Amino acid sequence: MLRLVLAASLSAVFFPAAAEALNYNIVEFSESAGVEAVQDMMSARFQVRAEGRDKNAVNAEFVKKFNNFIRKSKNGNFKTELVSRSAMPRYQYTNGRRIQTGWEERAEFKAEGRNFDALNRFIADIQADAALEYTDFYVSSERRNEVIDQASKDAVLRFKARAEKLAGVLGASGYKIVKLNLGHIGSHIAGGGAVRAKMLRAMPMAASYGTEGTDSVAPGVEEISISVNGTVQF
Repeated sequence: MLRLVLAASLSAVFFPAAAEALNYNIVEFSESAGVEAVQDMMSARFQVRAEGRDKNAVNAEFVKKFNNFIRKSKNGNFKTELVSRSAMPRYQYTNGRRIQTGWEERAEFKAEGRNFDALNRFIADIQADAALEYTDFYVSSERRNEVIDQASKDAVLRFKARAEKLAGVLGASGYKIVKLNLGHIGSHIAGGGAVRAKMLRAMPMAASYGTEGTDSVAPGVEEISISVNGTVQF
């Protein structure tokens, strides 16, 4: 009975000390890594529009432009999507009375693809039928996932390399990663400045496209980064 009591007493003494020892030489820090990716996708937004006093004349003009847009877009190596379409009367107020002055029809289209030359030619060719609202360049989802995977690996390797350096500074024989978390995924245009999202608006943009479809705005390089943070015991 005495041995059992003594053993229990020793356990009560040594277990907390062992648990406390687990908290020694613990360091928490973070590392990050970034990988550059060329923006391999181009997107353009268009508006087909007709307006006037006579409803039938407006509709005829709109349908002609609409069909021209559809027909010409089928010749390109890119994807086209109808975003919205609407028709509505136009009003003005005179002496507190609402008077109908005409009719308006419009449609919004989005075109995107990897073939920049085909999209640029289409933009130049469609100017008589549709107004260009903006263009945008970005990294495709497939390429983005590949870059995120690579950045994650690089960040973890940097974390391990820093842990090894800290072990040397502390005179430890090694280290153990207690906890490791993948943190924030960020991106910015390489070379400085804010992220270039929507490019120039309709009028300035249309002027940058000549009859040959040459685009004066080029895609950029996006740096995609990820951070890791964790706890290491030496």
